[in-house]
Amino acid sequence: MKINFKYEENENLIIDRISVIGEFNNYDPEKGKMTKSDNIWSFDCELPPGEHRYKFLINGELKLNDSTANIYLPDDNEELWSVIIINDSDQRLYNNNQYTVHLDKYNISSILNEKVVPNKKTFNVNLDEKVVTRFDFTNVTGLHTVTIAWYTPKRELYQITENNLFASSEEKKPIKMWFWMDLDDDSRQYPYGVWTMKLFINGEFILEDNFILSETSSYSPQGEIKY
Repeated sequence: MKINFKYEENENLIIDRISVIGEFNNYDPEKGKMTKSDNIWSFDCELPPGEHRYKFLINGELKLNDSTANIYLPDDNEELWSVIIINDSDQRLYNNNQYTVHLDKYNISSILNEKVVPNKKTFNVNLDEKVVTRFDFTNVTGLHTVTIAWYTPKRELYQITENNLFASSEEKKPIKMWFWMDLDDDSRQYPYGVWTMKLFINGEFILEDNFILSETSSYSPQGEIKY
């Protein structure tokens, strides 16, 4: 069956190159290179009957799910993949359920805490151990991938943190998730300047925020302003 993969580029994520990777092409970016027309990247290929997992590899470093896919399944390592299912009649099967997720609250600080602490936008690499982002999700149905991409002041991808989001049928309270970047790893360098954090859900861009790394700060590690 001929499958047309598409990815729409926008101003929130500048793309130099993008590929479709999956077991059907041995996860080889060279075999899944997409071409661009206007702001749409596309790739055509023939897939046999079966279950085909795939992701988009952006700029050779950032893996994202297909936000238009309506089936996501985990592999043996619990990593979620977009999935295409083709039956023996060479027909593509779709999931008719519409799943939801709502970002209720967002916070950035230097500590992991159940309680909401003041937002902190300037971090001291000599005092702060982490840059911590906290998200509260509500109205969660189905299974979702939450991806955080951290970019240096030169707009280079520094780190990717990812986790799966789901709720039990009895879940009523907001689901809290934390993602962080350690600042106390002696084996890594932390360029000073304005960093960017980008949030994606199922491969779709949701928001971005900026923070400053420096050796001086007007904040205490708890996020309180020092005068």
